[in-house]
Amino acid sequence: MPITPVPLRNRYLAAFLAWLVPGSGHFYQGRTAKGLLYALCILSLYFLGFALGDGKIVYWRWVNPMHNPDKFCLHYVGQFFVGLPALPALVQSTLQYYGLEPILGGFMAEPSQNVINGLQRYGKLIEVGTIYTTVAGLLNVLAIYDAFEGPAYAELDEAELADSVSADVKLEGLKAEGSA
Repeated sequence: MPITPVPLRNRYLAAFLAWLVPGSGHFYQGRTAKGLLYALCILSLYFLGFALGDGKIVYWRWVNPMHNPDKFCLHYVGQFFVGLPALPALVQSTLQYYGLEPILGGFMAEPSQNVINGLQRYGKLIEVGTIYTTVAGLLNVLAIYDAFEGPAYAELDEAELADSVSADVKLEGLKAEGSA
């Protein structure tokens, strides 16, 4: 059985779309089943984690990690790769950095220390939510790579290809006999 390559269209646009909304790069390429799988898995993991964290665990701070490592939000580096769902946090932080008021009613803006301390009433769910949202972003990195590079095919040499074709032919001629 010959392998037919998938037409990937514009690889760079597909990768950008896959970052923007998980699965959309695959929809753009016509790989709808894979796009639906990525979108469903990554976005549900992200929004479940977001809900577990009461909507307060996805935020970014503009700090230098070398000078202020306690305030650096390493988890947002992973969350960022979910794309559009995590982008308001970056916008809010940038506005705050330049001394402007947050938009969208402060949605995904950095919560005050009192709010962060108040989240401790949820116990470990906050940490689980943070991990879920971060892992969703890291999984989307794999989806972005798949949208850019396309499906992986094994390189078969001529002898392996001939063996696989002859094995298919031998199996087609067999008939099952007897009772089950």
